[in-house]
Amino acid sequence: MMTLYSLLKPMAATLLAATFLLGGCATVSTVESEVQSFSVAPTPMLPGPFRFERLPSQDQDARQSATLEEMAQKALEKAGFSRVDTAARYSVQIGVATLDTVLAYPDPFFGRFAWSFGRPRLWNGRLFYTPPWPDREIYVTRVRLEIRELGTGKVVYESTATNEESWNNAKRVLPALFEAAMADFPSPPKGVRKVVVKLPTP
Repeated sequence: MMTLYSLLKPMAATLLAATFLLGGCATVSTVESEVQSFSVAPTPMLPGPFRFERLPSQDQDARQSATLEEMAQKALEKAGFSRVDTAARYSVQIGVATLDTVLAYPDPFFGRFAWSFGRPRLWNGRLFYTPPWPDREIYVTRVRLEIRELGTGKVVYESTATNEESWNNAKRVLPALFEAAMADFPSPPKGVRKVVVKLPTP
């Protein structure tokens, strides 16, 4: 069975230990993300008391996991949930991954991911040399939540929020992504949607 960890593992090579050291742009006031959510309850589920569940790999760095859970907890509480570890109705499992990559600006001949270094091109029968296209670094950050009903063991809600930015500050981006992942709870629309979360003033 595919687990939450296996879904996020391909992106986990550059995980949070590095991202917490990176600074963000102080002028950014919102975080925009693509969100996809699924609710399998036949009727809109009611929020209630919950506890966090961790995978064995997440217990390897308990301090980091607790920091991430604190971020997710604020988003869950905003949606009406309350953390009660000893008398929970739901369990919540979270996952976070960040990937940094370098993209070239669009090359008119070979598309978005092509690189141009003064190579000759033919266009409309004319030979010319393209100038180098400037590159830029982006950070792709993703959070995921799964809410499971403890009485039945059934996952009743899952949501993923993905953000792409040219800057990265985990302490500001991740709380916004958790909030975006819980947007439209408990009856999210079908398909991928854009969610914009306003950042608090630093």
